[in-house]
Amino acid sequence: MAGPLLEEQLIKPKHDWQDLTSKIVKKLKLKYEPVGIYLVPAHHSERYEKFFETIPRPIGKLTYCQAVETVRGSTNYSGLPQPPDILRLKAEDFLCAAGAANLGLYELPQSIKNGERDFLLRRFYSLETSKITRQMIPHLEPGSISEVIIFKLSKAPAEPQVVLVFGLPAQILSLEGPYLMKKGGRLNIDLLGTCGVCSEMTVSPLLNRKMNFSLLCGGARSHAFHDPAEMGAGIPAEEFPELVENLLNRQNIPMRQTLPDNLK
Repeated sequence: MAGPLLEEQLIKPKHDWQDLTSKIVKKLKLKYEPVGIYLVPAHHSERYEKFFETIPRPIGKLTYCQAVETVRGSTNYSGLPQPPDILRLKAEDFLCAAGAANLGLYELPQSIKNGERDFLLRRFYSLETSKITRQMIPHLEPGSISEVIIFKLSKAPAEPQVVLVFGLPAQILSLEGPYLMKKGGRLNIDLLGTCGVCSEMTVSPLLNRKMNFSLLCGGARSHAFHDPAEMGAGIPAEEFPELVENLLNRQNIPMRQTLPDNLK
């Protein structure tokens, strides 16, 4: 029988996430601070319960995008009186079945998994292309995750597994150079424009162990993120401290955030 685990073994933050948050927000002039994600494994999930039991869950259902939007402080979709800095989602709290399935909380509904839903919505010319595309969307093993902890990065209750950064294209693209500063090479972005926050920004960085960009998706923009100029990046948390260090050390790249007068 599995014995108890200590907080230091499981979740205790290993970095100063408040300091890292302050540095990246100031450097990039971000409107919102990054969001941290911690996925609680279903295997022996009872060993984690005591660490997260005081974190509020939403009143009613919401999408993963709405939970992220709520925590970062833009719009409160949680049903709670005040927007929480930390939110806890179990499978029954999810409004979007695809998002919950991508994050590993349960199996994707059959009508989505076999491509039928997207085909009937006229997103594809054939059932086969719809099915193939759906199968290629990054997702975690069904039932492998018991709950999702979403938090302002500066308030990290646990060492995050993925960090989500949102901003204008110039701000997000400013992460590319610092990310490759020591390792070199190029980034191959895993992008479809479907499941933009749950899959492209959260699951893809976890599975591929590299930063990934997202232009968000129709669902995210419809239900949560209403700024049409916004995009995002998902970064494996273990790479985030070095990324911030490199960002501070790299030569500044001019970022124009307003149109020059002759183009207005």
